[in-house]
Amino acid sequence: MKETFEDRMFLGSEAVYARMEAGEIFDVTAALEDARLEASGPDEQQQ
Repeated sequence: MKETFEDRMFLGSEAVYARMEAGEIFDVTAALEDARLEASGPDEQQQ
């Protein structure tokens, strides 16, 4: 089964919240935006 953008975004956001709870990151908005960019492929980034 092909991994979708939503799958990658869910995993990325889970990782962001885990790092936030561990005290590794404090700017959650920026970290979630980074996770969204990492999760998006070339077709999503062109929009």
